[in-house]
Amino acid sequence: MTLCSDDQHDLKQVLLDMKDQFLSSEINLQTLGKLLWEMGKLDLAEKYLIRFLEQLSPDDPLLGDLYHDLGRLASNAGNLDKSMEWRQKAIALKKQKQ
Repeated sequence: MTLCSDDQHDLKQVLLDMKDQFLSSEINLQTLGKLLWEMGKLDLAEKYLIRFLEQLSPDDPLLGDLYHDLGRLASNAGNLDKSMEWRQKAIALKKQKQ
């Protein structure tokens, strides 16, 4: 029985290293998702961004940026329909706040 796969263990170490590097407790799943995105691991990046989205409340100030990131990520992955859906959510949220 394993508690986590080698990939999950490696990602945990990357996150810990990032915390040490930035000396901040503000590292979150969105930050990890962006790092994975930069590494070209788009599916894994989306997984962590979605997981972070599920943790946010509907009025969280990070929600708009997260929708925008998910839209850009989907676009980079070639999924333009999904990209448009995320971008429309970002626009609707922005209009709602005005």
